[in-house]
Amino acid sequence: MHEEILYWEPQIELIDPKDLQKLQLKRLKRQIRYVYERSAFYRRKFDEKGVKPADLKTLKDLEKFPFTTKEDLRQYGYPYGGDFLCVPREQLICWHMTSGTTGKPTVMPYTFKDYEDWMHMMARYYVCAGVKKGDIILNNYGYGLFTGGIGFHGSAFLVGAAVIPWSIGRTEAMVDALKDYKATCITGTPSYAYYISQVIRKMGYDAEKDFNLRLSLNGAEMWTEDMRKRIEDGLALKAHGGGARGCYGATELTGPGAAGECPYEQGYHYWTDHWYLEIINPETGEALEPGEEGEMVFTHLIREAMPLVRYRMRDILKLITDPCECGRKAFWRFDRIRGRTDDVIHFKGSKVWPSAVEESLMKFPQAVEYQIIVDKTVMPYDMMIKVEVPSSEVTPDLKAKIEAELARNLFARPAVEIVDVGTLPRFEGKAKRIVYKE
Repeated sequence: MHEEILYWEPQIELIDPKDLQKLQLKRLKRQIRYVYERSAFYRRKFDEKGVKPADLKTLKDLEKFPFTTKEDLRQYGYPYGGDFLCVPREQLICWHMTSGTTGKPTVMPYTFKDYEDWMHMMARYYVCAGVKKGDIILNNYGYGLFTGGIGFHGSAFLVGAAVIPWSIGRTEAMVDALKDYKATCITGTPSYAYYISQVIRKMGYDAEKDFNLRLSLNGAEMWTEDMRKRIEDGLALKAHGGGARGCYGATELTGPGAAGECPYEQGYHYWTDHWYLEIINPETGEALEPGEEGEMVFTHLIREAMPLVRYRMRDILKLITDPCECGRKAFWRFDRIRGRTDDVIHFKGSKVWPSAVEESLMKFPQAVEYQIIVDKTVMPYDMMIKVEVPSSEVTPDLKAKIEAELARNLFARPAVEIVDVGTLPRFEGKAKRIVYKE
């Protein structure tokens, strides 16, 4: 039995699918005209492609327009919008950006309306996930240029929840704060939520008796159903009437809250009154049908400062079109992100997705943590997966069983090394479980 289903904007969340498509087309026509008239980048890009705003008469006509890539944002959008910017700089109130670890950071500027729209989109996700007035949220996402911390923080006030702005780190002190403040909700990456549950046990607390946690709202990295169960069990979320629920977002998408899970936990509802979604073949760029796995492409529908048209997110997913019991029938869902087009590991003729590695390892309750080591100094590449297991739970056949499960799921046979608990790094932010030797 699921908890009561609530809505932040019922007039939109319960909209008829046909009415949503009409709204999308109306907004899309307006946005395409808007960027052509105001963005130097898109005027140039559309002219090079030989398309005009008047060419968009149906939603499918969007396929005539060119893609936008992260490289475009780095080349033409840095530092505060560049050729993408559609408003005078004086109308911008803030910027958020990616870490820039692989080059120039991706920057997204905001007008006041952009910021308001984002806060309401996040509030919609909060209520969709089960957050209620009076909840106390300990926010573990980082504050600053990253959208996570501020996105979860400001929007909580709209739904009547209180926030402890913890950010990342000082985990043992944070565990005490969770207990003392009787926090009911925690945000952060799945790996950190699981790590917190381990620290709670290490500190001698009983998650069900000593804490009030009902919800864990997790995003920013891939996770599996087995990881969800570990978080829910470790934090005793089900015992308090809740669960661990995913949140999806990105800097380019305005921030977190672009999609998220409801209490039925059957995929992420994506808010396509804010942005239009396409799924394409990542190699050919051709549109795919619902249910086919492909790369996510989105177009902003209401953004002012720096709208993006057909932006390639590189995330691989597939759509779920079956109606959800929560009632949001117009807002299709997508399954868990399988990976990113640039995350796949090419190993001896097979494409290995890191999510598939985790899915395999989570079937072994003895496995506590893992690390994937890809050695690019040899050809073909070598791959080693280190798996932490308590020494008391290592059996003679455990390594062989893990190797067999990985081979079944990956169609490849990476080497496996069993290591003792505490050998591998722990992550208070986004997990970095893939190590490349180059």
